[in-house]
Amino acid sequence: MKNYNMDQGALKEFMYGGIKELMRNPYYYHRSSVGAEYSHWTDPGKQALEEYMSMMGHQVVRAEDRDLDRRAKDMVIKNLKGDSK
Repeated sequence: MKNYNMDQGALKEFMYGGIKELMRNPYYYHRSSVGAEYSHWTDPGKQALEEYMSMMGHQVVRAEDRDLDRRAKDMVIKNLKGDSK
């Protein structure tokens, strides 16, 4: 699997969009015309959702690590320049 470097904003869009697309497929999600409280994930939908969230979770960790690394490097550069802010 290729390692994509998505930023946190893109990840939010992917998470929402991916879940929304799974919910549009009746194989994965039963959407009741009566109301949301009668809608539910099918067994294959629960499996797909679990796998999707696991995959996206890995991307979230990578994005957090990149952000932390960037902030640490910025702090070092500021300290080397003598910036106190």
